[in-house]
Amino acid sequence: MSKAVIEIYDALKVAGVPDDKETAAAKAVADVGQKDRLNRIEKEIIEIKGDIKIVKWMLGIIIAGILSLILKTFFKNPLMSNA
Repeated sequence: MSKAVIEIYDALKVAGVPDDKETAAAKAVADVGQKDRLNRIEKEIIEIKGDIKIVKWMLGIIIAGILSLILKTFFKNPLMSNA
């Protein structure tokens, strides 16, 4: 359990709340925190996936450009050369 959940549990115990209810309340607070954390992680993963997609496109364009330069070097058009 996190420190905040333990503090809530202790505060409910001091307040005189029955054991079963203070445990249930502490678990509920922990679940809410966990869901919030999972939502933030999910949003970050979606953002990272978008960034990766852009990088893939950029890499494809760079590879195509390099291949075009290689092909141009080895397969010169004899009609276009002046030498």
